[in-house]
Parts: sequence; C-alpha cells; structure tokens
Amino acid sequence: MRRIITYLTLAAALVLGVERSSAQELRLGVDFDMLFDNKEYSSMTFDESGTLFSARLTPKIGVAWSERNELMLGVDMVQDFGHNSKFLSDANVQIYYAYRAPRIELFAGIFPRSEMRGLASPLFFDRDYLYYHNRIGGVMARYKGAEHPNSYVEFAFDYTGMRDFDVRESFMIMSSGRHNYSLLYYGYDLLVGHYGKDYNEESADGVVDNVMVVPHIGVDIEAGEFDIDLRLSYVQSLQRDRHNENKWQTPLGGELYASISRWGVTLSNRLYYGGNLLPYYDRYAKGFYHGSPFYSTTERWYNTISAAYRQSFFNRTVHVDAGITMEYDGTGWGTRQWLQVCVDLDYGISLKRKQQYIE
Repeated sequence: MRRIITYLTLAAALVLGVERSSAQELRLGVDFDMLFDNKEYSSMTFDESGTLFSARLTPKIGVAWSERNELMLGVDMVQDFGHNSKFLSDANVQIYYAYRAPRIELFAGIFPRSEMRGLASPLFFDRDYLYYHNRIGGVMARYKGAEHPNSYVEFAFDYTGMRDFDVRESFMIMSSGRHNYSLLYYGYDLLVGHYGKDYNEESADGVVDNVMVVPHIGVDIEAGEFDIDLRLSYVQSLQRDRHNENKWQTPLGGELYASISRWGVTLSNRLYYGGNLLPYYDRYAKGFYHGSPFYSTTERWYNTISAAYRQSFFNRTVHVDAGITMEYDGTGWGTRQWLQVCVDLDYGISLKRKQQYIE
C-alpha cells in the first residue's frame, strides 16, 4: 500500500508539472487483465503442469501536448487468486514518454509490452511470461510503411536485471520487421539475450548469450468469408555459456504455421521441426529463456493444434480471448486451456492555461 501511495503522489506531481508548461490534454485511463491459464502436461517431458489464475488492474494518468507527445504514469497491481497472504501479490510502476506520429513511434521509460508488434511466436515469449512481465524497461522505436499499414520495422531494448551483489545484469535487444506485397508478406524477428547469473566463479552458473534470428515468409488470403494465414519460418540460434563451455552452439529448425479464421474463431496448427533451441534450459530454465519450454525438445518435433475465440466488444473496450490447445513434444500429448478478459478505458480532458493579466 505504501508503494501505491508513493506512485500516485508521483503521478500528481507529474501532471501538475507538465500542465504548468505546455499541457493540452489530461489523459486518464485504467486497464484490467484477468488470465486463467491451465496446463495439463503429465504425459509430456519438456514442460510441467500448472495453473495460473490472476488479475491485474492498472490505473494511469498523464498529459498529452503538441498532438503527438504524451507523458504517462501507471501502477500495475497484480493479485494471484488464492494468494491471500498479503494485500497484493505484486505492484509495479509504468512511467514513460511516447511520441506518436503517422510514420514514426518512439517510447522511453517503462511502457506496456503491448506497444510492441513483433516477436509474437511462443518461441520468444510464453503466455505466462507476457502476463507477469507486461512492461518493457528501456526504449523502443518503430517506423511504419506509407503504402501498407501492416508494414513496419521496430527496435526495442529491454533492461530486465540491474546489476547488484548477487545478480548480474540481464537485458534483451529485440527487433522485428514486416513488409506486405499483395497477398505475400515477409519479415524477420530478432532477439539478442544476455544473462549473467552471479559472481561466484566456482558456481555452475555463469554468463550466457542467446541470439535468435527468425526470418519468415507467408501469405494472407481472404477466401470468401474466411481469413487464411500460411507462414514458414526459419529459426537460427547462436548461444554460448561463457563460464561452463565458452563455445558457440548453433541449433536451428523450421516452423510452419497455418490458420483459418471466421466469426472470431481461429483454428490453427504450429509445427516445429529441428534441434533443441534451448540447450541450457536444464541449467538456467525460465530465468534465461522466456518462451515455450517445448522448444527444448530433443525429439526434433513439437506440434500444437489450437482452437481459439478472440473478439472485442463495446467499441473495442472489452477483449475476450479463450481457447484450447493439444500439444505434442515428441514424447506425449497434453492440453492447455486459457481464458483472458481485458478492459481498456482511456479518456482525454482538454486543459487550458490560465490567462495572466497585468494591470
């Protein structure tokens, strides 16, 4: 509670300070996110069963000026269901500057991860990671194409671990791009990860580097009332554990994604074939790798069949995402069910500077 009061006090000071200079609009809003995510993987080898059931509320306040600039502060308040030992399971701050122009967008500070468009594959970020790490701390820039609204190139730097006595720094450099040409589209995703575990030279933990380069090509087709998406990706990884091996490993593979959508319902299949893309997972687990653990399969195959319903209501202020998957990791089958309900409310209040009269 003390942290929340501090954040709200900071928000009030922020708004008053900018309003005295060149503020034109007061921004008020609140985001709500509830996630139920149940994994039943008892017959599988490369991930464990478990249930995530949690809710988040993010009130936010800020100012906008000169049409394209905004300065925002929000408080992420998370409560895991069944976690009754304290008032909140977690609370974190969002504080950032954003510049939004028709072709260029810039972000600096701690801003919502949802502002990023790329790296959507579970290879990079699993659903539970995206929920608990819904912020990027650093900077992001995006350039959008003029002829094709879905064409873009973006870059982001996320500083995820501050160096201290026990834990060394960790960060991610991310970039993605896409270009549309008629029905065809092509692009790439890039993740450069760095993770330093500790200072103890006798420990089995050390400094790890991870580079994932994923170029892709696909087609997006409207067949009558159905939307069809077919995408083929090549995955190349470069990884090194400097303390234990100090040599580069280069696992690679390919992934085929196919989906068909209608009325908000999407049937999809994601098929991966290749090597173990997470060779140090047994050593560093989710502290270093943030994507689906199934990409650590040593059986060369990973396949997931999904049926999902995604729809927005009430002028796109309420979003519902529900579905079920059947997954195969080369050793057994499992299922995953999820329900996510999100609410996005944003308001703007025009502000006028008080006229000063001198007699």
